[in-house]
Amino acid sequence: MTGLSQDLRFAGRMIAKRPGFSAAIVLTVALGIGANTALFSVVRAVLLRPLGYTDPQELVILSDGATPVHVDELRAATRSYTDTGVFSSAEQMALTGTGQPEVINAQRVSANFLDILGVAPALGRGFLPAEDRPAGPKEAPGATPNEALISTRLWQRRFADNPAILGRVLTLAGAPYTIVGVLPPRFSFPSADQSLGVWITRPLEWSSMPVKSRPLSPYLHVFGRLKPGISIEQASEELAVLNHQYASAHPAMLDAKPEVLAGRPRIRSLQESVIADVRTPLLLLTGAVGLLLLIVCANVASLLLVRAATRAREFAVRAALGAGRWRLLRQLLAESTLLALAGGALGTLLAWTALNAIRQTTALTLPRSAEIRLDLTVLGFALALSIITGILFGLAPALSPFRQDLAAALQGNSTRIHRFRRYFATSPRGLLVTGQVALSLILLVSAGLLLQSLAHLYEIDPGYRPDHVLTMSVSLAPTVYDTDAKRAAFYAQLIDRVESIPGVAHASVTLTLPATGWAGMPVQPTGRLDIALNRRPIAIVQLISPDYFRTLDIPLKRGRAFTSRDNAGAPPVVIIDEGLARRFWPLYPRGDDPIGRHLLAGSSKQPLEIIGIAAAVHQQGRDTDPAPAFYLPSAQQPPQSVMLMLRTKGDPAAFANAVRRQVLVLDHNQPISEVRTLSAVVDASEDQRRLMFSLLGAFSVVATLLAILGLYSVISYSVVERTREIAIRHALGAQCGRIMALVMRQGLGLALSGIFLGIAGAAALTRLLDSMLFGVKAIDPVTFLFAATLFLTVALAASYIPARRAAAVDPMAALRES
Repeated sequence: MTGLSQDLRFAGRMIAKRPGFSAAIVLTVALGIGANTALFSVVRAVLLRPLGYTDPQELVILSDGATPVHVDELRAATRSYTDTGVFSSAEQMALTGTGQPEVINAQRVSANFLDILGVAPALGRGFLPAEDRPAGPKEAPGATPNEALISTRLWQRRFADNPAILGRVLTLAGAPYTIVGVLPPRFSFPSADQSLGVWITRPLEWSSMPVKSRPLSPYLHVFGRLKPGISIEQASEELAVLNHQYASAHPAMLDAKPEVLAGRPRIRSLQESVIADVRTPLLLLTGAVGLLLLIVCANVASLLLVRAATRAREFAVRAALGAGRWRLLRQLLAESTLLALAGGALGTLLAWTALNAIRQTTALTLPRSAEIRLDLTVLGFALALSIITGILFGLAPALSPFRQDLAAALQGNSTRIHRFRRYFATSPRGLLVTGQVALSLILLVSAGLLLQSLAHLYEIDPGYRPDHVLTMSVSLAPTVYDTDAKRAAFYAQLIDRVESIPGVAHASVTLTLPATGWAGMPVQPTGRLDIALNRRPIAIVQLISPDYFRTLDIPLKRGRAFTSRDNAGAPPVVIIDEGLARRFWPLYPRGDDPIGRHLLAGSSKQPLEIIGIAAAVHQQGRDTDPAPAFYLPSAQQPPQSVMLMLRTKGDPAAFANAVRRQVLVLDHNQPISEVRTLSAVVDASEDQRRLMFSLLGAFSVVATLLAILGLYSVISYSVVERTREIAIRHALGAQCGRIMALVMRQGLGLALSGIFLGIAGAAALTRLLDSMLFGVKAIDPVTFLFAATLFLTVALAASYIPARRAAAVDPMAALRES
C-alpha cells in the first residue's frame, strides 16, 4: 500500500506537470464514461430492474385483445394461474366538483388486480369483488356504487396530502366515485405511465367502446400470475389449446380469426409488454455508446503512447536504479487510472445533467422514467468503468518501455530508441488509429442510414396538410351526455362557436387524429356473397363532422362530403377512400363507379350508401402504406370522445384559450386536454426515429473527430520521429511533393485499413437497425460509399498539415540537431 501511495502521488505530479495534455485526456474520458453511465442508468431502470410488484417474474399477459366471451372462457378454463384479471385501455375522464375541472387519465381494471400484483394501497383498501359488478340502481338513498383508487401524485397535487381523503366523493365523467384507497408512490399499471391518476372497476364498460359493439369487439386485455413451477412456455401451450377451442366454438367472433390466434399464442411477461416499444432503441444506443467508449480508449491510448515515447530516458534511469518491470508497469497504470478516475468523476456529472434532460424529453417516451436516477449502483458502475477504462487505455503505453532499448535511451541515441517501421500500420499506435477509424465508420454509416430514412419519410405526402391546425381532446361525461342526440347537439354547437372565432377558417371533430392510432371495423359491399364477420377485411373507421376534409385539406375525388342534413333522421351514408374503393372495385377509377353502391360495416345489417370517395391518408403514419378507410358522419353515430380540429389563418397555438372559453360556455364542467398543433402530433409520431438519428449523428461526429485527432497526432509524431530521415531525403534531392506524398501515404494507409474494417463491421451490425429504417436497406451501397469517401477525405485533410510540416524541414538544421 505504501508503494501504491507513492505511485499515486508521483502520478499526480506527472499529470499536473502537463495540465493541457492531462485536461484533454480527462475531457475525452469524461465524454465516454458520462454517455455510458447515463445510458446504463436508463437501461437499468427501464429494462433490467424488476417491476415494483411481488414476484414480478410470475406476472404475464395472456391476451392483448379479447372479446368479453373470450375473456370469460379463458378465466374459467385456464389452470396455469393462481388468479387472472382484466383491464381495458386507459381513458380520459373529466374531474369536476373540486377546483377547476381537469382531464385525468383513468384505468379500468378488475377488482382483483392488486391481489394479483401483490401490492397493498399506501392508504385505505383495494377493491372488493362486489365492486366489479355491472353498474345498477343505487342500493340506498345517497349511496353510490362506484369506487376509485387514486395515485399518490393526484392525492398530493389535488388534495394536498389530506389524510381524510378516504370516503371523499369525486365526480369523474359526471358520475360520483368514492375514494377507497391511495396507491403507493410511483405505482403504475398496466403500463409504466406515471400520468395515470385514477383506477376504477368494470373494464367491460370502457367508454371508448360503444355499448352495442362491446359483445363482438376484442378490446379487453387479460393478465395473470403463474402458479409456482409453471413456465411461460407451458402456459403458452395451454393458451394455444384454449384459443383453438374458442375458435371452434365461436367461429364468427372477431378474435377467432385463425391468423389472429396463430399470431399471438405465446404469453408475454408483464415486464416485456411494458418495455417492448423501447427495448430495441435502448439496446442500439447502448451499443453506440459502447463503441464511443472504445474509440475514446483507443484515442487516449494513442496519445499516451506518444507521451511514453518521450519519457524513454526517464524509464531507462528508473530501470538502471533497480526498478523492475512490474514497478514500471504499476507506475504507468497508476497514471492512466488516475486520469480515468478524474474523467469518470466529470463524466458522472455529465451523466447527471443528461439524465435530467432524458426524464424531461418527449422524443423518446420512456416507461418507468421516474425510476431513472444516479443511485449507488450506477455510481459503482461509473467507478468500475473508470478503473477498467484506465487500465484498458493505459495498458499499451505501460508496456511500451519494455519494447525499447533502454541502454540507447541512457546514451541519448534517439535513432536506436525509435526503430523505423516500414509498415507503420502494424505499430501499436497505428493499430489503435485503425481501430478508431473502423469504429467511427460504423457509427457514421448508422447515422447515414437513419438520415436517409428521415429524408425518405419527409418526401412522403401524408394525404393531408397538418400546418395551421390546432387539435384537442374533448371527452363528454356519459352520465350527462347519455344519448346520441345530446352528444350530436354538443358537437354541432361547439363547431359553430369555434368557427365564429376570428381567424378560424374551418373546424371539425373526428374520432382519432392521423398518426395517433385508429379504430377498425370489418366491411363488405352489399349484393355479394355474405362473408362471416371475422372473414371480412378490416378498414379504418373515422366518425367525422362535415368540414373534416376541408379542415385537413384532404381532396375529395368523387361525390360529395357530409352536410348538416346527414343527421340521425337521414338515411345512413358513408364516404370511402380510394384504397377501399380499389379493394372492392379493382378497376377503380376506370371501372364501375362505387358512388351509389352500399356497404355493410361491423355487425350492423343496415346498408350504408356510398356518397363520396376521398384521397387515401397515411392514418398510421408516413412510414406505413395507407390502409383502406371509410368515414361515417358523427351526427349519425356521435362518439363519447372526439378530437376537435380547427384550421387557422395564423399561429394555431394562439387559439387554444379562445377555444377553451367556448367549451366552458357550453358546459362549465367540460375541460379539454391534449392541446397540440397537428404538426406537433405528426412530428411526435416520428420522434423516436429522429432522436435515434440525432444521438447516433452526435456520437458519429464525436467519434470521427476523435479518430481524426488520433490520426493527426500519430502522423505528427511520426514526422517528429523521422525528422532525421526526412532531412537526409531532402539533402539527397527529394522534392517537397515527394516528402508530402510519403507522409500522406502513411495516413492514407491507416485510414484505408480502418475504412475496410469499418465497412465490414457496419455490414454486420447495421442489420440491427432494420426496424428503424424506412425506404433504405441496412446494407445500402450509397450510404457505405459516401461514409467511406467522407472519412477518407477528412483523413487526408488531417494528414496534410503534418505533411506540410515535413516538407518544410530544413535539412541542415535537422541534421545538426540530431
